[in-house]
Amino acid sequence: MKKFALRFALLALSLSAAGFASSAFAQDSTPADTGSASPAMTRHAAPDPQKQAARLTKRLGLSDDQSSKIATILQNRQQQLATVRGDSSLSPQDRRTKMRSIQQDTDSQINTVLTPAQQTQYANMKQQMRERMQNARNGNSSGHGDDSHSTGANNGGSSGNGN
Repeated sequence: MKKFALRFALLALSLSAAGFASSAFAQDSTPADTGSASPAMTRHAAPDPQKQAARLTKRLGLSDDQSSKIATILQNRQQQLATVRGDSSLSPQDRRTKMRSIQQDTDSQINTVLTPAQQTQYANMKQQMRERMQNARNGNSSGHGDDSHSTGANNGGSSGNGN
């Protein structure tokens, strides 16, 4: 049961993080936001779509129009994920599959809003998050924090293992 809970937590984190990587790059945002909730609470609660959009706006240099569209996409994603999480008729496998599908659809929608240069930067952000999560799964705490800006050149290998 502990392994299942850990896997589910990692899945929830990867779905939130892989698509938006923004929470990993939000080191300059208010630490009280991340420190006030317990890990058990944040495991199931999706990050605030408005905050995610603001972080992506800052990181990707989004226009007001892009930011607004992405905020709407993220709000829709949050609602869809909440519906899936609340559906007790789904098996854990089906829940994971649906959540991954929602995340992939969200990524596709976001990419239609971004310029080619922003798409590349967004893909790099997601790759960095995957690498950080892989490091966390492997017990390497060094993948958390200061490395976020130096891992962009190392885009190989570990992303296909867990998600």
